[in-house]
Amino acid sequence: MKWSAFLSLLFVSGCGPKEERRAVDEIPMGYVGKARINPYLAAEKYLDQLGWNVESSRTWSNYDNETRMIILPGSFLRTKGMAIRVLDWVSRGGNLVMTIEGGEPDRNDFTELDSGMGFSKGGDYPGLDHVLEQLGISSAHYSYQAAEHNSKNRGHLSRPWELVKTKEEWGGHSLEFEGEVGLGIEKGRNWIPAKDEKSRMVGTNYGSGEVLVLAHARPFRNPYLARADHADFLDHLSGVYGRSGKIVFLYGSSNSFFGMVWKEGWMVVIAGLVLLFAWLWMRMPRFGPILRDNSMKRQPYGKSLITSARFLWRTGELEHLLRPLRAQLEKKNHGDPESFHDRLAEESGLTRDEVVEALTINPPKDPGHILKLAQKIQTLFKR
Repeated sequence: MKWSAFLSLLFVSGCGPKEERRAVDEIPMGYVGKARINPYLAAEKYLDQLGWNVESSRTWSNYDNETRMIILPGSFLRTKGMAIRVLDWVSRGGNLVMTIEGGEPDRNDFTELDSGMGFSKGGDYPGLDHVLEQLGISSAHYSYQAAEHNSKNRGHLSRPWELVKTKEEWGGHSLEFEGEVGLGIEKGRNWIPAKDEKSRMVGTNYGSGEVLVLAHARPFRNPYLARADHADFLDHLSGVYGRSGKIVFLYGSSNSFFGMVWKEGWMVVIAGLVLLFAWLWMRMPRFGPILRDNSMKRQPYGKSLITSARFLWRTGELEHLLRPLRAQLEKKNHGDPESFHDRLAEESGLTRDEVVEALTINPPKDPGHILKLAQKIQTLFKR
């Protein structure tokens, strides 16, 4: 009965009017493989196809004069020491292209939320602050009118962005920028017409090299390279700064492994050091006067003798306990043993048989027997 009711229910539901299927919006979740780690992989491959000598790296190397242009995020300059190394390379003829926001490898380009370093409040990145100070570049909040786009689009297009155009003498390229960072420079070049004395891209000379600073890394990242004039702009920069040399994209962190461990797990490191110190304190030898062990208790000579006798009896060497005593007594006897036994019996008060037993019976029978023999030998010594 139950089965028939269930089958009839399926039949009725199958005969009903078909519902119109709703379209499912597919939301891109991001890249996989190398593109998930390297946000500049598309730019690297694009320049490689154009014939440029290009590579990418997560760490800073001792770059020589053969490296003509380096593109790196501002978050790479976490320490002042790293900033000094970068500026030293620029002063020897290198060309640096630096982005303030959006250049971090862990930034997700396929979400609506902003991600990445954000606006530096000062002191968060001492290396970046040092570079901007040396170049005479200031950063401040920037207000802009977001470009018109379809709000129904999901993914990276949903985040507000601004379309700006570089000056004609610098190529006249249309570029997309995000974020709220505006740049100002005392002595240098504004690549984009300034708005309220703030620009999205500035440049200046430093030593024998040049530095170009962008407010955002959007024109170089994987999802946006094919948008606006980003590809042409990258090719233009390579022709200006990377001619007859190598181009390097840096997308990692300037921190060493130990620096990352200290930053992310300093509490665990401190706890481990405390435990190591405690373990060493327990295991290391103490130096100083040895205290007397007050727990030692003296015991009577007879008890010590019984203990020694029991040990020698277990090992079958009881005769070793009496042998030295007998040898001392026999040294005094240079005559007949019979007369010596009689004399010892007369002087000690023992019978002649007891003297003979103390000096000649070997081995003793048991620990109690050896104790009696030792007492008799002591009597012979005290006579």
